[in-house]
Amino acid sequence: MNKNQTLFLRAVLFDMDNTLFDFVAAKLVACREILAYLENGNIRKGEEAKIEAEGELFRYFLRGVHGFEDYENIKDYMQERNLFTLPAYSKCCEIYEKEKLENLELYPGVRATFDELEKLDLKLAVITDADSAHARARLEKVGLLDSFELMVAADMTGRKKPDPEPFLYALRDLGVKPGETLVVGDNLLRDIAPARKLGLHTAYAAYGDWKDWRKSGETAQAFDFRLNTFPDLLHCICSLKEQN
Repeated sequence: MNKNQTLFLRAVLFDMDNTLFDFVAAKLVACREILAYLENGNIRKGEEAKIEAEGELFRYFLRGVHGFEDYENIKDYMQERNLFTLPAYSKCCEIYEKEKLENLELYPGVRATFDELEKLDLKLAVITDADSAHARARLEKVGLLDSFELMVAADMTGRKKPDPEPFLYALRDLGVKPGETLVVGDNLLRDIAPARKLGLHTAYAAYGDWKDWRKSGETAQAFDFRLNTFPDLLHCICSLKEQN
């Protein structure tokens, strides 16, 4: 448990992608549709070929050469296969944004959990590395835009997690202290670690973590609470309240 004194819980700060909804799944669909377009609609048949097609372009976004959302990843993929033309590239970027947004779906229990959170008189905020326009569009698509008192996007602070500034920005804007605040996120390095360093309580959204942290040597107890489903959050909040 976080060693900082637990004050009366007043705020919950949420990561967005892969915490509220399965962003990777939507991104994989977008990548598959781009490949379908580049292959003139003749996407490879069969489940195995389908999975290979989804992952082929997705791996370009994981290289770390450009940002995880940067269109340059699509450009590199096309250029390395002699598929690049400006019209085709523009169309691929259009497909990417359209499919990625349209295929977003909340994790099970998210909507019902937020209905319960609204009864608890808590300040709710979302902290994301996406820019404001994309964050707002995603939250609106899944019906959660009005659920948050504050949205902290990368273009608002000029910093991305794990930099502490997005968390500090939220604390200042909401007028709450670290010991009064719970952070919920799926990434141990970008969400949980910086929050703990600042003295915030942490809930690790294990259900949304698509990386295998065991291979990177991350410890299993680098958080205060583990969420196997989103509704588990309510139990965490009750536990914190019982400490007061």
